[in-house]
Amino acid sequence: MTLTKIEVEMEGDIDISAVWGVGDTPAGKVLGFTAVRCRVTLAGDADDATLQEIHDNAIAWSPVVNTFRRPATVDSTLTID
Repeated sequence: MTLTKIEVEMEGDIDISAVWGVGDTPAGKVLGFTAVRCRVTLAGDADDATLQEIHDNAIAWSPVVNTFRRPATVDSTLTID
């Protein structure tokens, strides 16, 4: 099987005022994306069912998708010279 086209368009909803700490920033405001949408276009010599399986596996095994679904712990340390 050969894929001749892989196109991914992504968009998301984010209130940038909360990120920059300006405007309406109550304590419960979400600092980050509240929704992310992907549009994937595949073309190749595979049938539709196979292309759907490729898409589904890519989503299932994507580290980015899985980080959004099951947020990772973030640890940060500061070193000042």
